[in-house]
Amino acid sequence: MSDALTVPVVHLLKGGVLYQSDAPAVWEQIVSQQAAIGDYLSVIGLDVVIDRAEGYAYVRQQDLDSRDDGAPVPRLVTRHRLSFPVSLMLVLLRGRLADSDADSADPRLVLTRDDLVEMVRGFLPPRSNEAQLVDQIDAHIKKLVDLKALRQTKQTGAYEVRRHIKALVDAQALNDFNDLLATYRDAASTTAKDDT
Repeated sequence: MSDALTVPVVHLLKGGVLYQSDAPAVWEQIVSQQAAIGDYLSVIGLDVVIDRAEGYAYVRQQDLDSRDDGAPVPRLVTRHRLSFPVSLMLVLLRGRLADSDADSADPRLVLTRDDLVEMVRGFLPPRSNEAQLVDQIDAHIKKLVDLKALRQTKQTGAYEVRRHIKALVDAQALNDFNDLLATYRDAASTTAKDDT
């Protein structure tokens, strides 16, 4: 590997998602060396994904079907099994990001901890102890920070929704979730009417 590829490849492999705003010099190297980085990473079964419009890059495991020789490749990119509440929060955040993109010229979406708690509260089973529910949601928020879907801002209790969430939850998944949510609401409404 040439010296020009070392820094960008290491950042991509080590960091998960690299944002242009977080490391402008490395971002420029990734963009200028995209083809060479892609060729290098393909040897080890990875693809580089660069979204220039949103300003982020990451690596993902190639599909086994995409290998020319058909040989299985051990996984290098960690897959994270997400709990239902964390998955739910990802989808809800993706919806909020889509709404923000449609309604605001600001590319950043910043939500407070209270916004996040209110956003997900109605979807979680009620608890007799409100503090336990909020603690549970705080744990889910921490998981999303660890996954880099949220980033804490300098303002206490505020989080920026990261743009790569669009790659994690695409428009089709968002539509499927909205359809499922509508079905859930209809079923809950029917059950509530039957109980009265």
